[in-house]
This record gives sequence, structure tokens and C-alpha cells, in this order.
Amino acid sequence: MKTPLVEKEYITKINESGGNELTASLSYKQVSNCMKQIGYFGAAEFFLKESDEEITHYQIWADSANDLGFILDIPSVKPKEKPMGIKEAFDFYYRNEKELLDYYNKFYSDCDDPTLHQILLPFIEIQRKSVGEAGDFLRP
Repeated sequence: MKTPLVEKEYITKINESGGNELTASLSYKQVSNCMKQIGYFGAAEFFLKESDEEITHYQIWADSANDLGFILDIPSVKPKEKPMGIKEAFDFYYRNEKELLDYYNKFYSDCDDPTLHQILLPFIEIQRKSVGEAGDFLRP
């Protein structure tokens, strides 16, 4: 086994980041199922696509962990909500994307490792765009 190329505290944060992406994926999959149940098939498709994107984000963290000399944990995760209306679904989408943006911004600002900064910057950009998109959905 390789010696990790990052400090233990960063390994914890990277594992947490992967867990956040898996939780988002399962949450959006559940929201998709809820939207299908109430007949919003376009919204169901949107959230299923979001779920797939979150799995891709998880895999980026898994690959990055491997490059840094450790194996990313697969945590136990549970979807967060079961919205029973389209407004609730998009409110949840906005809150979740904003929480992820805040998390990555804090991780970046608390981190003094330039390699991790390079990994984090694309996530910050993805979340910034997602928060903007989610906000557009909520405009009256």
C-alpha cells in the first residue's frame, strides 16, 4: 500500500466529499421517483440526469484519492428527502446544491494543499453553475 500524498485531515475531507456526492446522487434518484409518482415526467428525467452527474463527481473523488495514494471510502448513505410536489423538489435541489457549494468553498479556503486546490476548483465551478440554474427554476 502506498503512503498517502496528503495529510490525514485531507483524507477525511476527501472521503466526506465523495460521501456528499453519493448522498446527492441517491437523493436525486429518489426525487426522480417522487416526480414520476405524481406525473412530472420531465422533472423525473431531470433529476435522474442529476443523479448520474453526482455519481460522476463521486468517481472523480475516487480517482483523485487513488492518485493521492489511498482508496476512497464508500459510506452508508441515505437519500435526504421525498418531496411530493414540484416546488418542493426544486427547493430541495437549490438547498442541496447550495450546501455543496458552501462545503467546497470552505474545504478550499481551509486547505493549504495546491494539489487539492486544483481538484476542488472544478467542483466549485460545477456547484456555482448548479446553484444559479436551481435559482432560475425557483423564480416566480
